[in-house]
Amino acid sequence: MQGEELSTSILVIIAGILIVGVAIAKIAERYRVPHPIPLVITGLALGRVLLFLNPGSQLVQIAGFDFIAQITLAAVLFYAGLTLNLRELRLSIVNILLLATVGVLSTALIGGFTIGAMTLALGVPVGIAAFLIGAILAPTDPAALFSVLESGGVRVKRKLFSILEGEAVFNDATSVILVILVFEPIVIASLANTTGGTNWALILGEFLASMGLGVVLGYVVARIIGWAIIKSGDDTNVSILTATTPFLAYGLGELFTVFYIHPGALAAVFAGLFMANARRIGMKPLPQRSMRGVMKNVSFFFEIMIFILLGYSLSVPLIEGNPATETINFIIANPGIIGVGLLTAALVILVARPVSVFLVTARDRKMGHKERFFISWAGIKGVASAALAAIAVTVIINYSSNLGYIEEISIVVPTIYAIVFIVLLVSLIVQGLSTAFLANLLGLSEKQDRAKEITIHRDATRQALLHLVDLYTEGKIDPSIYSRLKAELEEEIFTLEDELRRVVSERRAQIQELVFREDLFRSKLEFYEKQFESEKISESIFQDLKSEIEAEIEEVRNRIITQEQRFSPEGDS
Repeated sequence: MQGEELSTSILVIIAGILIVGVAIAKIAERYRVPHPIPLVITGLALGRVLLFLNPGSQLVQIAGFDFIAQITLAAVLFYAGLTLNLRELRLSIVNILLLATVGVLSTALIGGFTIGAMTLALGVPVGIAAFLIGAILAPTDPAALFSVLESGGVRVKRKLFSILEGEAVFNDATSVILVILVFEPIVIASLANTTGGTNWALILGEFLASMGLGVVLGYVVARIIGWAIIKSGDDTNVSILTATTPFLAYGLGELFTVFYIHPGALAAVFAGLFMANARRIGMKPLPQRSMRGVMKNVSFFFEIMIFILLGYSLSVPLIEGNPATETINFIIANPGIIGVGLLTAALVILVARPVSVFLVTARDRKMGHKERFFISWAGIKGVASAALAAIAVTVIINYSSNLGYIEEISIVVPTIYAIVFIVLLVSLIVQGLSTAFLANLLGLSEKQDRAKEITIHRDATRQALLHLVDLYTEGKIDPSIYSRLKAELEEEIFTLEDELRRVVSERRAQIQELVFREDLFRSKLEFYEKQFESEKISESIFQDLKSEIEAEIEEVRNRIITQEQRFSPEGDS
């Protein structure tokens, strides 16, 4: 019964986490705050509450965190591949591949040297694990970046978008392999005091085998699932098949771990990439819109889990019976680690990323310094780094019983979490809140009018509905098929009109606020004029006040005109 009660409690907690997580993410989106920040804070608070309520409960353990981290990676990588268009990718394929290889490695090395030197100076040396942390911090997060741009109403230019999107997809996979195949085994060997040295030839062979096998497995899974989707044709089956694809691809890849090969990450990426471009590999077109809609929700689900669990893991003992491994206590005992994290964040954002971007794009004569600087700044860290930290820590903890060097692990494990947490927080706050503004400042964004875009989409759907009615009237379509298609188109039109009403309402509210501001400024000006006419203020003071308030009125009037010009009359139709 006790086990059943524990399982029930865990289910209740997971359900609560998801409900609270969705609410927090939506609130963050409304206020244009990167949602991982409040999610991590929520997880941190959850861990403290559970420890306070029941310090000895099994609920505070993080068993299975690595499993959640792995399936999160699978979902995020597959979704990234599914949204990637090969035609767009060809625009910048060389830059993307260089950023995903040379860029990732340079970030890992620069971060590793910094962390290693600083922690040694603090008296908490982590040795070769410093480079493991650097590799964990190497990938960028496409979901965080594009949500930031979207919430800021910014659409960057086509070539820049293709580079950022393609790089984010492939550097996640490269970082996974670098962490799992290269630095993780070296760290474990170092902690175990292995004297045989590192077999770099073997590591290189495993790396190349993982890359090649990942592509092959991704292709095979894409062909099989793609065939099943085409044959099923039912929306429910399409949703189920799509949602399970990343876990199938990643799981098949990880079966090869018996040979110390880890192609799972690349298998998930390429499964999505091949399914997104089915026609180019000789398959019939797949229902891209439905598949992407499903995976957007699935990946969002796991993002909520991983960020809350990251915060949660900061406030609970990471190794059972060893409270010293609780990250918060470790930071309190070693406050200098905050400085290491901040310096690492500064070097990763301001040195490692820009150096790698400027070096690998130097051959591209068509790319200017503004574009290079923006790509450098847009390397926001996110879910991939959080998931990789969880996987790396769990692997090290699992080996701890055999290593016999618990004291060293008690330093390495919380250091990984502490530095990753600090760098993620800095990146999300500093880069996340400024990237959209920077795109506008550098003139790298494309003008867009959301109301006009929705209106065009709605009108096109209306046209399709009229065409469908004509086909039915002419007896060219079966009544049952007509009913289904008509219902789908009407639902789509209803959704678009609802969104259009929301956008138009927001724009009207903005114009109304500006009109009220102008009215208030004119009221002030009228008061100044009366005070001057009654000789209560001098002419020089009046002229100064008048000039100042007229400038305010002119600025508001210009903003009203701009908003009215953008306001589409079609929005009322």
